[in-house]
Amino acid sequence: MKIKLFIPLFLVLLCLVSCKREVKKTEKVDTTKELFKVSLDLLIKKRDTLHLYYGQDMAEDYSEEHSIWLPVEGKEIGQKVTFILPEAVLPVKLRIDFGVNRKNEEIVLNTVAFDYFDKNFVANDSTIFNYFRPDESTTIIDYKTRSLKRKDPNSVKGASLYPHDEAVKAVLEQLIK
Repeated sequence: MKIKLFIPLFLVLLCLVSCKREVKKTEKVDTTKELFKVSLDLLIKKRDTLHLYYGQDMAEDYSEEHSIWLPVEGKEIGQKVTFILPEAVLPVKLRIDFGVNRKNEEIVLNTVAFDYFDKNFVANDSTIFNYFRPDESTTIIDYKTRSLKRKDPNSVKGASLYPHDEAVKAVLEQLIK
């Protein structure tokens, strides 16, 4: 008699225990928020690769070890591309190289933005060149249209922008505070 009573109770208990529990969905957390980001809004018509160099000391030279390569799809409209610097990297200077694809005859740079946690800085239109200057050995620039071109169309080196050191350093230090 005890077995007859035990079996149904065991089955009811088993059903209650084995029912699926509803899993709560968690909100997505932006894990890149604490990483330093450099975003460019630009018009680049053909697939290319951009190169960002960063320095954590004003005296250090730009090196491959402190750089990021970023492949970019070509588009007929402007697009935003973002370099995310490695964890614990807080730059004081930045250099941007605009590609290796010789078929990109012109790149139009609309904005350069820096983001770190909830702070950001945007240089746009004419203010971009208060913070960056062209590498005159490789770059032809039209300041009105923000158009960057390769000085030698046959050269492997594309257009490059170097920082106006003190201006960029001041902005970066302000973001990092």
